[in-house]
Amino acid sequence: MYCHICGTKNSSGEDRCQKCGTRLKQDSSTEEQIWSEPSGLEPRNASATGTASKRKSSPFLWIIPLLLAAIMGSLLTYYYNQENLINAHVKTLHVEAEKAALDGKYSEALELLDKALAQRPNVGALVLDRRITEQANNLRKQMDEAASLLKTGKLSEADKMIQTAAKTLNERQEPVFDKVRSALNNRKVTLAVLKVKKEIDQLTTVEALADKLKTISKLNGKEAEVVKKQITDKLAGISYKQAEQQVKKRDFTAALQTVDNGLSYAPEDQKLTKYRDEVLREKKAFEQAEEERIRLAEQQAAEEELRNRTGAVYVTDLSAKLDEYGDLYISGSVFNQGTRPISSVALIVSINASNGDYIGETDVYVYPAILDVGEEGYFETYYYGVYEAANVTVTNASWYVE
Repeated sequence: MYCHICGTKNSSGEDRCQKCGTRLKQDSSTEEQIWSEPSGLEPRNASATGTASKRKSSPFLWIIPLLLAAIMGSLLTYYYNQENLINAHVKTLHVEAEKAALDGKYSEALELLDKALAQRPNVGALVLDRRITEQANNLRKQMDEAASLLKTGKLSEADKMIQTAAKTLNERQEPVFDKVRSALNNRKVTLAVLKVKKEIDQLTTVEALADKLKTISKLNGKEAEVVKKQITDKLAGISYKQAEQQVKKRDFTAALQTVDNGLSYAPEDQKLTKYRDEVLREKKAFEQAEEERIRLAEQQAAEEELRNRTGAVYVTDLSAKLDEYGDLYISGSVFNQGTRPISSVALIVSINASNGDYIGETDVYVYPAILDVGEEGYFETYYYGVYEAANVTVTNASWYVE
């Protein structure tokens, strides 16, 4: 067998090497001993040490942790970016909702806030803004309902709803309620106007109408302007009628005072303005007619005087129209078919219902104040509060012969 140290060949059965004295191994062949044991200066654990060294210096030992770190970093970055995108989107929805709410578009604002809350349900600002916007939306619906009640004449129900909404709005100062507050003010004006309008038909004096005109003048809005015009028109009409009665009695001074009083409340009323000029002409004509009548009474023959005083006036084109306020507009023409000029022509017009029932009568004066022979004059007046079609007839006429 061979020595596994020096390689010397020894006899079988030898326990030690004849050359180096190393104990020989008997349990394996010499080749196995030679190749299975390290030789020379190489340490016995060199092989194991080399293997461990190789394992420690392997690149996989540091690449894998780096890859894991990179993956985790990417995931965290992606998550962070996604959260930022959601936050930005929610913020945009919040801003758009706020703008819509301030513009009074509450339903649109609620939809935007619901979308934002679906992504960020725990954001307190979103929850609070939605609650406030919902309350504003509910108040807006109440104002719409109040408007419907006002249109149908249910003033008492509308009044209660408006008062309830006003009480709620007094406790809210947020700008989002500004549109609702504006709608509330409009409903208050409409309610006040309709209350006054309801009372107008019951008023028959200039003083009472003037008091209501003072009330309605404090209100703004289209409805207030409409009712204001209705009051001034009726006030002017009453003044016109009173002045006509005074002119009938030849009290021209009182008639002018009545017209001027009416014009102080309705200065733009063209009919009353024209009638003032007519009263002045009537006054002048009356004064002149009085003088002329005395002169004519002395100069004219009895036959001619009788003819001119009884048959000079011919009425034509007499008509009566019912206006939208239930008042009867009466108009017509008069011809002088006498032989001399006439002046201060006054007519009594009788008004009867379609079935013949008597409604009333009114006086009307013809203009111009003086009608020459064959000349045509005109007249017009109102009879208030008829509310139905009616027939009119001239039952009497009077005039002065020039």
